[in-house]
Amino acid sequence: MKRPVLVLATTSAVLAIFLGILLLIRTRTPHIPSTIGEEEYELYSDWAISHFSKNPPQGKFYLLSRTFKFNPFEQPSGCSHTMIENTGVPRSLTRQLRDLGDAEYLFKDNPPVRLRIPWKYALIDSSPDLPPGTFDLLAFSRIAFSRDHQQALFAVSDACAAGDCGSGGAVYAHKDGEKWTFKSAGCLWMY
Repeated sequence: MKRPVLVLATTSAVLAIFLGILLLIRTRTPHIPSTIGEEEYELYSDWAISHFSKNPPQGKFYLLSRTFKFNPFEQPSGCSHTMIENTGVPRSLTRQLRDLGDAEYLFKDNPPVRLRIPWKYALIDSSPDLPPGTFDLLAFSRIAFSRDHQQALFAVSDACAAGDCGSGGAVYAHKDGEKWTFKSAGCLWMY
């Protein structure tokens, strides 16, 4: 009699562990992929069109050739994950950006996907040696998407000189039907 009870107990334990693992996999926070994908390029493009809709770039227009690190858990108190989450941004989005670590991702390595914006732009590796106010240099962090891809969080920088002018901040995006809407995620910075 002891042997069937032992088999039943062992089977039950294995089944409980298996179900626990499945539950963890289903509820785990999504991860940002290792390459910049089409959906990110579309969101970057939509943001740029929205951002520049009333005041288009007047000078040269550049895109930094790589994303920049934006970890809301390591930002100064003025742009912390707590501040961002207090604006209604889900914690799962801030965690995804934290989990990226210090990695930067190249835009160059993903042709033929490009920003779909009405202005000509060039990819560059650093700020151009041009007078302030004669160019815009956009830089983006990677984008954290919700599991249903209806919400997103990223950071953007729009510089007009080598750290001497411009602004940036965290952006919370929400998809309304087929269109993204953008709002500040509670933190901005000025150069």
